[in-house]
Amino acid sequence: MRLTNVLVLGLGLFLFAGCSQKHPGAQIDEPVWPYEFYKRFNLRTIISSYSNQLKFVCASYPREFYLPGGVVMPNSDKVVIEDKDRYLSFDLVSTDQVIIEDVLKDGKYHAKHLYTFYYNEEHDDFRADTFYIPIHPKCVPLILKEDENVSDAKPEDKKS
Repeated sequence: MRLTNVLVLGLGLFLFAGCSQKHPGAQIDEPVWPYEFYKRFNLRTIISSYSNQLKFVCASYPREFYLPGGVVMPNSDKVVIEDKDRYLSFDLVSTDQVIIEDVLKDGKYHAKHLYTFYYNEEHDDFRADTFYIPIHPKCVPLILKEDENVSDAKPEDKKS
């Protein structure tokens, strides 16, 4: 009878451990600064308007989609990135949770979702564990658009 109890207990512990939450990276114990999040949050790990594009381009991080000049940090907990076509914000609500709002201004996409994220030591980035869009072996580099606020004047026209 004792052997049966030990086996049942062992099986129960094994099943319980298998159902426990798993984080594939390091837990975050200190607040993440918005600029670090902008530079190192892997967009391949969330559902977003970028999902289709990420299947073909080599880029993975907001910094690869937007130049720092288009990034606003209104406080120590938020990153807002906006251009004529998109609005993207990261609201860091705790040390390991972020509310991401992703809007295409033409009305075709609008999502706001709370994600728990972790630090991935192997890739030195932050990730959600929702899913992962792998980098295509023949991915193409993403070429950032020029800043649309820059005047059309040629450099030689600006000389005085």
